[in-house]
Amino acid sequence: MITPPTSESFAPYYEKYVSKLSGQDPLHLLESLVLDFKVLLSEVPDEKEDFRYADGKWSVKEVVGHMIDTERIMACRALCIARGEKQSLPGFDENEYVAEGKFDKRSLYDLSHEFGFVREATLSLFKSFTIEDLDRMGCANNNPVTPRALLYIIVGHHLHHQNVLKERYLQDLF
Repeated sequence: MITPPTSESFAPYYEKYVSKLSGQDPLHLLESLVLDFKVLLSEVPDEKEDFRYADGKWSVKEVVGHMIDTERIMACRALCIARGEKQSLPGFDENEYVAEGKFDKRSLYDLSHEFGFVREATLSLFKSFTIEDLDRMGCANNNPVTPRALLYIIVGHHLHHQNVLKERYLQDLF
């Protein structure tokens, strides 16, 4: 099991994601969550794909697109830092990325498949890291971060948005 990151190895903002794992193996979760998530998405009725639970909130498809973008960005950060990047990696505005992602123009089926491919790449990347790689300190969005912390952030972010989808978007399916 890959042990949790220290609080000095990520920005305080991400504690809400890191703490979601509570002693669970992040690689095991990363692997097991993908099938559960794809099953969840396959159960979304066509008429719910563009559903927003309130004005100004993302649609179901936009939430999934956001999860894909965020996982890619966090995995890229982990790769760069594990390979010794010394420069601060850029931040990103998730609302601007969702607006530019045009996820509502795509099918949820297509997004689900893309999510699966991204997750497989993320798994391969993190399985390739040594302990030294995981603990190499880098900087992203002007904050210190390690690949170990990024792994926990990716998994916690997934758990957060999967719960939001179940509780606010798809509660009538459960």
